Amino acid sequence: MTWEDVVNKFHRSHSPSVQDIAPSIAAAGRPLSPAMPYSNATMQPVYTHDTQEMEIDSSSPAHHPPGRPPISEARIRTPLPSGPRLEKSMSLPGIESFKNSLQDNVSRMLLSPTRNRYTTAKVLFLFWQDDDEALVVSNAVRELADVLDKLYHYTYQIQTIPSSSDGCKSSWRWLSRQLNDFAEERDQRDVLKIVYYAGYTYLDGNREMILASSRDKEKMSNIRWSGIQQILEEACSDTLILMDAAYYPSSRMVRQQGVLELIAAAISEDHYNALDRCAFTKALAEQLRTRASRMNPLSAAELHSILLAHYCKMVQDKNPENVMVTSFPAPLHTMMSGNSRLPSIFLSPMPTNSPLRSGFSFENNPQLHFVIKLTDDNIDVDSWNEWLRMMPDGIKEVKVEGPFRPTFR
Repeated sequence: MTWEDVVNKFHRSHSPSVQDIAPSIAAAGRPLSPAMPYSNATMQPVYTHDTQEMEIDSSSPAHHPPGRPPISEARIRTPLPSGPRLEKSMSLPGIESFKNSLQDNVSRMLLSPTRNRYTTAKVLFLFWQDDDEALVVSNAVRELADVLDKLYHYTYQIQTIPSSSDGCKSSWRWLSRQLNDFAEERDQRDVLKIVYYAGYTYLDGNREMILASSRDKEKMSNIRWSGIQQILEEACSDTLILMDAAYYPSSRMVRQQGVLELIAAAISEDHYNALDRCAFTKALAEQLRTRASRMNPLSAAELHSILLAHYCKMVQDKNPENVMVTSFPAPLHTMMSGNSRLPSIFLSPMPTNSPLRSGFSFENNPQLHFVIKLTDDNIDVDSWNEWLRMMPDGIKEVKVEGPFRPTFR
């Protein structure tokens, strides 16, 4: 209510005077309102208009409807912000958790001098308890396990597959439980799993691959491979199968997450006669031992190429009487992935006793800053981690910051 409204309301003979209502203002000689008094014959202006004492615009406002503030009152109000405050970041739900997760993961990735994609690796060695040449197989397995343990710092376990007649109701159930437990333990993208098998294989009448403890079908124990393979197909961790036996590819082999890769001694039984028993395992141990001292990791695809080139020498060493080797078996390599962008599995030594970096180091090293604009869709942390795992060489440290207000136009 303005002073004019007060005067109009109480301007009667029995009403109090303006001096009674506001004696301090009347004594100071200040005007009742910034607006000019109404032109009423019965109402004479009592105060003079002094522009120097006015604190706001003194122009006469137009008549305004009831309930609406006069123009002079609206002019002194603070306007509301017309857009988003620049000091506030435009944030997606869960962006802080996403940022912290990326920072933790990239710090672990940069721990290894070989720029490993994995923080740890686990190996499960499997061979038959009643194998025809159990001692030869056991020695070859322990040689390979020793290389992976001491030079690569992989954790491993050796399990002998029992025969169904040795107090085990079903070899298939036993192996299924072992692989289920192995696959479920730390089933995550930064953990590498390796499954090794040494034994015999063949195709049954339904063209299904069978694991066997012997080449003698009358006394051998056997396990159907298709159900075992499915356990590894459904795992999340990258999984490498090393098979010192013939592998018969299945058209039904699939992979939903990560990479499932296989290196086998051969694609048929021909290698049994052309190579010594466990020659494939011994060659693996030799090549991994040689490569461990190098800084760059060894991919499974490259390992297969090295073995392929080495097979000719292996055949000639077994048959020195042959001056020229005209034919020899070849190792098999196959790879399945739910993401076509993922590369082959890397094999390299794991870091030991390397604490995580506490923060970004501002040393005199060149630095690059990338600004990435995100969509409003749900962010797939696993896809981002896969992208970070494939960082090129030459990166010393990475710091994840944000979120920031939009800078793109």
